[in-house]
Amino acid sequence: MEFLRLIRIGNLAMLALAQCLVYYMVVVPLLKVSEFTPSLYTWQFGLMVLATVLITAGGYAINDFFDKDIDAANGIRRTANISAWTMKTVYFSFSVIAVAIGVYLTYWLKLRQFALIFLLTSALLYFYSASYKRLPLVGNFVVAFLTALAVFIPAFADYEMQYAFRDIRLPVENEKAYNLRVVIAITFAYALFAFLMTFVREIIKDMEDVEGDRKLGCKTLPVVAGERVAKFTAIFFLLLIFILIVLLQIRFEWWNELISFSYMVVALQLPVLALIVYLFFAEEKKQFHFASVLAKITMLGGILSLPVMYYSGL
Repeated sequence: MEFLRLIRIGNLAMLALAQCLVYYMVVVPLLKVSEFTPSLYTWQFGLMVLATVLITAGGYAINDFFDKDIDAANGIRRTANISAWTMKTVYFSFSVIAVAIGVYLTYWLKLRQFALIFLLTSALLYFYSASYKRLPLVGNFVVAFLTALAVFIPAFADYEMQYAFRDIRLPVENEKAYNLRVVIAITFAYALFAFLMTFVREIIKDMEDVEGDRKLGCKTLPVVAGERVAKFTAIFFLLLIFILIVLLQIRFEWWNELISFSYMVVALQLPVLALIVYLFFAEEKKQFHFASVLAKITMLGGILSLPVMYYSGL
């Protein structure tokens, strides 16, 4: 159980789910409508998801390795019986396997970005854990960016999508090209949501751990600027998420489809508003912890909106 807590098994499951939903409910259907054959077999896409999960799990392990003293100062004991050697071994072994998978996808399938992305991501997670996370907003941005990248990767898992992204500024010539642009637009929207929600959650977690971070000299936003500034920064980005969802509803008149519109209101907009209100009044560590959990639930609601939108025909 401690090992599963070390690699954050719940977060890994959510990440894998997000990639599968994006690929099989956005990328593949629109490719087939455009009379393109997806480049990856199911097992090859599974390898891509596995590599992403392994790199993320390794990132959690190396993060806990560098955070042992901080976690102890904050009263966190989830991996107390796991040695530092085990944490480093998990990081390096998982990263090597993931990069090897990336090399396979690169040279056998000509999907050139995978090996480089996996290698750079693995390295970035190491430097994040060692130093970036102790800087105000830098660590928050890195984690949010890597989360968004993981959501967006399925849009690169096909030759045609690579060409469409390369030619994104060129005029749309036909319906097939338009459909590929739609894939990029939808995937980008979900990646942006993942970026913003992860950024907010990382700030909330910094507020939750502010005591230990301050004792050990970490320069997170709550430590440097105060919890009030950190709190209103998180609230600002939550309001931005809410406004963006409203703009999408107006732009595409989602209220004409009752099921998807109701889902967006109940599973996304109301939780975002609830999180804003709760965070505004939060003052104690346990309240910030609950806010972090609520942010994760909201992220899951965003992920599960894909099948709702898919089966409602939007």
